[in-house]
Amino acid sequence: MDVSLKLPIPAAEAQNRAIPSEVAITRLIPVQVRRRGVEMRLIIESDGAPARGTDQPLLKVVARARRWFDRLSSGRARSVAEIALREGITARYVRRLLGLAFLAPEMVEAIAGGHQPPDLTAEALSQRINLPLDWTAQMEALDLR
Repeated sequence: MDVSLKLPIPAAEAQNRAIPSEVAITRLIPVQVRRRGVEMRLIIESDGAPARGTDQPLLKVVARARRWFDRLSSGRARSVAEIALREGITARYVRRLLGLAFLAPEMVEAIAGGHQPPDLTAEALSQRINLPLDWTAQMEALDLR
């Protein structure tokens, strides 16, 4: 995207014909348009850009998956159906999210710090059926390396 600013020079200084009447500043800013759920985001690329805020829905589904897996592995819950009944959701939704309990630690840190790719949403991550179990492959599949 090209951003141009034309700033007028005050009339008192512009009476001299050697001095232009305005100054134009133009900058090329690399940007991308990404779909994120139902909204479109304009992503401005920069090396020194501050981290985005933490994506709370994404962090919530990862935390829920870890909590549910902990309940299953410790015996506090006997089945996915029991967790679904306790949470008031479908067993299918619980099964879909359980795979997120096995995300790479670096990926969880990136999500907690707001450093995940803009198109990595709770919905996108939870619906990704073929997410590999290998942590390095996960990072590459989700473009976090």
